[in-house]
Amino acid sequence: MQKIKKYLLLLAGIMLVAVISGCGGNYAVVDENKPVPITKPSGLPTNPKILIAYFSHSGNTELAAWQVQAAVGGDLLTIKTAEPYPKDGQACGVIAKQELAENKRPLLAANLSDISRYETIFLGYPIWYKQAPLAVRTFLEAHDFSGKVILPFCTSGSDGIEQSLAAIRESAAQADMTTGLALHDIGNGKMQRLITSWLEGVRGEVDAFNKKRASDK
Repeated sequence: MQKIKKYLLLLAGIMLVAVISGCGGNYAVVDENKPVPITKPSGLPTNPKILIAYFSHSGNTELAAWQVQAAVGGDLLTIKTAEPYPKDGQACGVIAKQELAENKRPLLAANLSDISRYETIFLGYPIWYKQAPLAVRTFLEAHDFSGKVILPFCTSGSDGIEQSLAAIRESAAQADMTTGLALHDIGNGKMQRLITSWLEGVRGEVDAFNKKRASDK
């Protein structure tokens, strides 16, 4: 009986790890991924000038967006489609693949009427078939990004962010863009460390873009 109790306790512990599935892959999410304070890197733009816009299907990108906000402040904006994608990963994937094939721009449930007061835009999304969901491009093409810096980040099972960046640049051609961040392993608090390291790394790029804009005035 004692052995059975130990086995059941072990099984219960294993089942505490939740697996969230989305169009882009599966991710093991553990308690350590809950938003926690992160050391804020120095030299980034002031918080009222920062917007963190993100699209999330399974919740992983939303989690990453929270961590970015914890590090730099700023306003959060969830990019949502008027017609929600199916929760089922396979059904969602069928729609996402069709949208990519048709280069479709899905309608959004809501949008910001004006982003002029923001200078720095963090843009988060999952990788679907090596690209950002096309709802992200709908959002980008609805606004003028002149004089702004985009810092892209993504969540993905294994794909990098590089192949998605050309489309992002095309939809926000007026903006400057830093090196992107791909988050593959988001367990055991690793997400926070990766985001902090990335922010430190792109700080120089943001400064360079700001100095260039100032000299062009």
